[in-house]
Parts: sequence; C-alpha cells; structure tokens
Amino acid sequence: MLKIIGRKSSSNVQKVLWACAEMGIPYDREDAGREFGVVDTDAFVKLNPNRRVPVMIEDDFVLWESNSIVRYLAAKHDMGGLCPADPRVRADAERWMDWQLSALGTAFTHMFHGLVRDKPENRNWDAINKSRDATEKHLEMLDTLLADRVFVAGDDFTMADIPVGIYGYRWYAFDGIERKDLPNLKRWYGQLTDRPGFREFVMVGLG
Repeated sequence: MLKIIGRKSSSNVQKVLWACAEMGIPYDREDAGREFGVVDTDAFVKLNPNRRVPVMIEDDFVLWESNSIVRYLAAKHDMGGLCPADPRVRADAERWMDWQLSALGTAFTHMFHGLVRDKPENRNWDAINKSRDATEKHLEMLDTLLADRVFVAGDDFTMADIPVGIYGYRWYAFDGIERKDLPNLKRWYGQLTDRPGFREFVMVGLG
C-alpha cells in the first residue's frame, strides 16, 4: 500500500492527501515534521535529503516534492481526469503548479509565518504587509485567468487546482487582513469548498 510521511497540518502534505481523496487512493500515513520531529533522523534523510515532508513510498519507489507526488499519482491513477490527457492542457496545468511554488507560495510565506507561527509581540508588520500585497497581486492575476475558465487549467478540475487551492483556503482563512474583491477567485474557491477531499484535508485551520 502507498505510504505518505508527513503531518496533516502541512500544506504540502495536504496537497497529496487531497489528491488521494479525489482519486480514491488508499494509503497509510505517518506523522513527521515540526512537532513530530523525524525529519532529522538518518532513516528519513536517506528518503529525502531535503529533510522535508511529504515523502511518498510505493514499494521500492521513493518520491519527494509535493507537486511531483501529485503529478505522479494523477498520471498513474487518473490520466484524462486529474492529469489532463491533452499534452497542451497538461502543460498548462503543470505551469500553474510551478507558479504556485515559484511565485504564489514565495509571496505568501512571510505573511503566513508572521500571522500564524510568530507570537504577536514578535510580528514584523512591514514584512507581513509586503507579503500580503505581493500575494494579492498574484491572486489578481489568477482572478483574471479565472474570468474565462471554470478551473485553473480549463473547464475541468485538474491537478492544477490542488496546490493553488491550498493557498486559496489559507488566503480566505486569515482574520483581520484586507482583501480586494476578486469575484472570479471567490467563485472558484467556492467550488473547491464543495469537494469532500478539500473540506476534509484542507479546511482544517492554519497550522
């Protein structure tokens, strides 16, 4: 059976758990990361020298990097569905998955750590506000894209919606921050909240 190593509160682990839920893939999961430790042990470093979660183990195949795991599982279990069969649509989906890593996630980091991980007295509001502004700028770009699309890669829900959708939840879950009215983003996010896997594995608070 597939094994996933990583704590459920990790956004990167949530991508994999949500993808598995969408495809009905059974798995065993083992806690690791942050309060659970494990990632600095010799056994874990042999699996992932980056010392980060998630790690997927399938028989003798070990894979790390969350978006790569989602791509692999979608290609193996749901080609033509979660993984688009059309090479151009698939490339488009993969582009937005990469954008989540290189642009959206990077912009989001200081805001998330400042508001969720740091104690109130230690918050760097200059960094938080700059992060909020950068995040919103990227989400405005996504809102423009979604004016002509139901989902991130077109009319159908695909693997592209999973990593981007994680950040949609976190953006709307923050209390006390200003947000522009982005109607297409809000409509898309509302569709995600109708998906059982999203509700079970992503809409679980900020941690």
